[in-house]
Amino acid sequence: MLESLFSLLGFDFNGVQPPPLEILEIHAAPRLAEFSQPVVRAEAALVMDLESGRILFAKNAEQKRAVASLTKLMTAIVARENYDLDEIVTVSAEAAKQPAAKIWLTVGEQISVGSLLKAVLIESANDAAIALAEKMGLEKFMEKMNLKAEALGLRNSNFENPVGYDAVGNFSTARDLATLAGYFLRDEVLREIAKTPKAGIAATNGIVHELYSTNNLFGTYLDIRGLKTGLTDEAGECLAAIAQMENGKEILAIVLNSPKRFQETKALLTWAEESHRW
Repeated sequence: MLESLFSLLGFDFNGVQPPPLEILEIHAAPRLAEFSQPVVRAEAALVMDLESGRILFAKNAEQKRAVASLTKLMTAIVARENYDLDEIVTVSAEAAKQPAAKIWLTVGEQISVGSLLKAVLIESANDAAIALAEKMGLEKFMEKMNLKAEALGLRNSNFENPVGYDAVGNFSTARDLATLAGYFLRDEVLREIAKTPKAGIAATNGIVHELYSTNNLFGTYLDIRGLKTGLTDEAGECLAAIAQMENGKEILAIVLNSPKRFQETKALLTWAEESHRW
């Protein structure tokens, strides 16, 4: 009977005994109660229950778009998987001259990978993102970003730079970003950084940088657990935000090119909690 069940699910064990059923982890998927669908003006949007992976709402979720600093989610992943947190990075003139958002790193400043990751994820620092990429070599770092995208099945994403600057070759979709966010959250170090509203980091010579999150949803009635903001001329206002509900479930909301990213994301997260039952 068990073999027949796995056969129906598409598994072919070629005579090998299927795994015991108890290894399958089943999460209750939320179901929609008597609520209408939300109305958002963002060009693309997506709401997902992170535990079950169920999409609760989607608008143009497969549309390729500029995503601004949401790109830095992949930048952080590649840095995390290729460097040790205590490795030291020497800041180049190229990194130091990046435009805001930045933490005003100085040429020759030496600072740890862990500190730069905090700068990238909390304050969306462009100078820190370039410094992380240059440690490996910018071209090689970008290659690893795109190889990781391919490995994660991000079929409609490509990365041209580690910052999220507008470029023909820098794009993603709301659905791909949801997949990327899910992978990002598996790393406890990155998860902890992303839900931090403020922090202080220091270079080896004692220079201290105070970091303040660019996510204005921190401090609201929502229990925000991250994740990343983005803003450029082409991408518009972008935000990927996670809120933990009263029942402990985490909801991810993504808006791309929204006229009011924080208000629309807050409305989506509130709608998800109030309109679904687990």
